[in-house]
Amino acid sequence: MKILEHYKGLKKSDQGAVIALGNFDGLHRGHQVVIKKAAEIADGLKAPLAIACFRPHPVMFFRPDTAPFRLMSPRIRATILSEMGVDNLYEVPFDNELKSMDDKQFVDIVLKDGLGARHVIVGDDFKYGKDRCGDYQSLKKHCEAVGIGVTGIVPISLHQSYGKYGSTEIREALRNGDVFFAAHMLSRPWIVDGEVVKGDQLGRTLGFPTANIDFTDRIRPRGGIYAAECRLDGENLWRPGVAYIGKRPTVDGEDYRLEMHIFNFDADIYGQILDVAFRTFIRDDVKFDSLDEMTVQMKKDADGARAVFGIL
Repeated sequence: MKILEHYKGLKKSDQGAVIALGNFDGLHRGHQVVIKKAAEIADGLKAPLAIACFRPHPVMFFRPDTAPFRLMSPRIRATILSEMGVDNLYEVPFDNELKSMDDKQFVDIVLKDGLGARHVIVGDDFKYGKDRCGDYQSLKKHCEAVGIGVTGIVPISLHQSYGKYGSTEIREALRNGDVFFAAHMLSRPWIVDGEVVKGDQLGRTLGFPTANIDFTDRIRPRGGIYAAECRLDGENLWRPGVAYIGKRPTVDGEDYRLEMHIFNFDADIYGQILDVAFRTFIRDDVKFDSLDEMTVQMKKDADGARAVFGIL
């Protein structure tokens, strides 16, 4: 898959695709339906299949102080899109120029002149343009005026108690610690990836060495202990373990962090990229009266995670 970081000055060979347009944070089941439809249309037109998303996310552009909310890193998104058979990923810069475009200008400048789109697929609740002035109907009108086809997809419903398959619903599930339901909506376990960095190495002194990863701009899920698996970049082997998410109240920690203890593993992986896939929530984060009390509970947590993975 080719990643293009602009819509201006593209080669002719990088234009002319059938484009699924949106933010695609999570690439959940709803997104997958949009991309599948785009793939069908691309196949019929003998055109490349492409995804166009905005970087940074518009929310981060307008409200840079908003709490972290992203479901996935650009790396994980690119990996999954490539596996789905996407030919081009357009990362359209969301800047002051794009912010000022009305709905017609966006179609003319970005979709027609920039990307040279053959056909565009969006959710039928799609909003775009200055002050969100454009919707699916205006997109259809302006695109058809310049020879671009448009298809709208109705969001997929789940259950009246849960709503649709959507990024907002997945974030709510993660804030509740419900990584099992989040995985259902995503069609895969929720993954946090990043470079393994040095912590204070307290876990090692307690017999539970951990690989630490920064959350960066991703959502902070419910603090606590999770059964999780991890994989080093470039490997196919998923190693089971137990993950901690929180501020470490027992030692008066301040930063929200992810610490992964990998069963039967003690290699030096500092500086390497690690993917952590969450399987199930075990317990909430709590403050213990002593490190000894915390260590006893950590052993119980590890036993619980081993049971999840069927490790005796």
